[in-house]
Amino acid sequence: MKSSKFLMILPVLFLSNLFVQATTLNTIAADPESGIYLTAADYKNNQLHLAGDLSTNNKLRLNDFFGEKTLTVSHKGQNHEFSKDSIYGYRDKHGSDYRLYRSYSTPYKILENGRIVIYETKQPGNKQNGFKPLVRYYFSNGADGEVYLLSLVNLKKSFKDQPAFDIIDANFQTDYDLIKYDNYHYVFRINKLLAKL
Repeated sequence: MKSSKFLMILPVLFLSNLFVQATTLNTIAADPESGIYLTAADYKNNQLHLAGDLSTNNKLRLNDFFGEKTLTVSHKGQNHEFSKDSIYGYRDKHGSDYRLYRSYSTPYKILENGRIVIYETKQPGNKQNGFKPLVRYYFSNGADGEVYLLSLVNLKKSFKDQPAFDIIDANFQTDYDLIKYDNYHYVFRINKLLAKL
C-alpha cells in the first residue's frame, strides 16, 4: 500500500520539478534600457528617449576619442546624431545615468540624486599614480543646477544664508568627509543630513 502511494506521488513530484526548471529557464534578466535624456525634467521623470536594450541592438556612441561634440544613438537600425550641448544626458547599457555639462568631453556619472546631486568623473591616470584612474566628485543643487567640484568651500558658497550651511559647517571638517557613504541607509551622508531640512 505504501509503495503504491509512493508510485502515485512520484510522477507529481517529477512534473512539478520540470515546471520549476522550465520557469527558471524562461526567466531571463532583461538588459537595462539605454537612451538619452533631452532635458533635466526628462531625467527627473525617468523619461528616456530612443530607449532600448541590448536585445533591440540599442547602441550609444559618445564619439569621445577626438573630443567630438556629438553623440550617436543607434536605435532600431537607424542612427540619430545629437549635439552634446543640446541634451541633458544619457543612460548607458549598464543602467548608469550621466549628465553632459559644459566640457562635453567629460560625462558626469550621477551617483546619487538627493538634496544635492552627486557626480563622479574619471580621467586616465598617469605614471605618478600608477596609471590608476583619477576620480573626482562634483555636485549640483538640483538636477539642472550648476555643477561644482564637491568641496566644503563650494558647498558653503552654494548654501550661504540657508539652514543647510549650518548642517554642513557642523558635520563636515574636510572635503573627504563629503564623500562618506552611509551603508545602512544607502545614501551619501551629506544627502542624509540635508534631507532633514
